[in-house]
Amino acid sequence: MDITHNLTIKASSETIYKAVSSEKGISGWWSKDCNVGTKEGEKSLLKFDKEGTIIEMGFETKILEPNKKVVWECISMPNPAWIGTRIITEISSSEDGCDIVFSHAGFDDKWKGQEPFEQTKGTWNHFMNSLVSYCENGQGQPW
Repeated sequence: MDITHNLTIKASSETIYKAVSSEKGISGWWSKDCNVGTKEGEKSLLKFDKEGTIIEMGFETKILEPNKKVVWECISMPNPAWIGTRIITEISSSEDGCDIVFSHAGFDDKWKGQEPFEQTKGTWNHFMNSLVSYCENGQGQPW
């Protein structure tokens, strides 16, 4: 199962690529506290403060195609539905800026209708709005 968002962002492919592949970018729309690997094979760690409890998410960068594609694989996370899933951002230029296909892919079917998957869908809605705002206006709503 996949969670997929199709977006149009009024920004350059370079701006969007940096937003989804760099520490400065990730901290601007997703995680205020992060350490982001900048090469394929490197690890990233994102931290979130959930009501005083720090939640840590670990990823490995699988693909970095400048201004076109970023793929991260989840390697550690308290939500077991995420382990082994991939976060894929595909960027293509369009008349209005760039078309983005953002997918959180590879969830096991056993999670369908379950809270770990349904909660993930809801939080991605927030973060997609945050990503658009960050890329277009320089101000996202990271947690």
